Amino acid sequence: MKKMLSILFAVLFCGGIASAQSDVESTTYLKKGMEVPEFSVQMLDGKTLHSSELEGKVVLVNFWATWCPPCRKEFTRLQKDIVDRFAGRDFVLLPVSVDDDADTVRKFMEKNGYTFPVAFDGGKKLYGMFAGKYVPRNFIIGKDGKIAFQTVGYTPDEFDEMVKGIEALLK
Repeated sequence: MKKMLSILFAVLFCGGIASAQSDVESTTYLKKGMEVPEFSVQMLDGKTLHSSELEGKVVLVNFWATWCPPCRKEFTRLQKDIVDRFAGRDFVLLPVSVDDDADTVRKFMEKNGYTFPVAFDGGKKLYGMFAGKYVPRNFIIGKDGKIAFQTVGYTPDEFDEMVKGIEALLK
């Protein structure tokens, strides 16, 4: 009986993982190798960023929210491991908040001392071009304008792989 319960648990657990992976896959609209369509997004400072300004650069589009614990963990690494590391190179970090209120995002940035530019996508228009659900989500766009790498969620190891991927694209 104990063995049967163990087998049943394993089947249900693995089935749940497969289902979650399938859900992530089906809600990822821009996949590796696909060209990123033209877009524009409102920055917190009120300016509008157009994708044409990013041409010829490696871009990390980071979809996040202030209410998301994994997003907040990932955010602690952005300044040192991304912004500072790739400063002066053909690289742009584009963190895009999917929060409902821009003031909440401003307060979060100020409270935590983050000074890098952030986009606000409260209507999830830009997010909806890339994905259907789940944050954090990262999409690395190569200099050719195509998706080179993507992640869902946050783990330190996956973040390290993403940093290596950016480094490789900048060589």
